[in-house]
Amino acid sequence: MEFKKEKIYTPLVATPTHNVSQAIKYGDLVFVSGMVGEDENEVLREGLEAQCEQAFLNMKRVLEAAGSSLEKVLFCQIFIGKREDRAIANEVWDRFFLNMEVAPARYTVVAPTVAEPYLFEITCVAGV
Repeated sequence: MEFKKEKIYTPLVATPTHNVSQAIKYGDLVFVSGMVGEDENEVLREGLEAQCEQAFLNMKRVLEAAGSSLEKVLFCQIFIGKREDRAIANEVWDRFFLNMEVAPARYTVVAPTVAEPYLFEITCVAGV
C-alpha cells in the first residue's frame, strides 16, 4: 500500500511563516509541526502558562482538522526555555492528558535558545 502526504491546515491556528505545514497526514499517522502560544490572529499570549495553554489548544485544533484527537497522540516533544519552566508545562500537560487511559510518550527539551518571545513549543505524532 502506498501512502501520500496530505497537508493539514486549519484557520483556527496561526499560519506558519515559513514553508512549513501545520501538520502532515501520512497513512494512519499525523505529524504536527511545532505549536507555540500564538492564537489564530498571530497574537502571542503573555506568560509561560498562557503560552502553554494556547500551544496545546493549537495542537488539538490541528489534530481535529486531520481527523484525529488528543486521545490518539502517541508521542510529544516539548521545548521549554529553562528547567524551572517544567513545573508549569507539566501542569498544563495534565489539563490535557491526565485523565487518559494511556498518556502519550514525551520528550522534554530545555532549550535556552528557544526563539524569543516564545517560551514554549510542542509537537506531536498521533494516530488517525
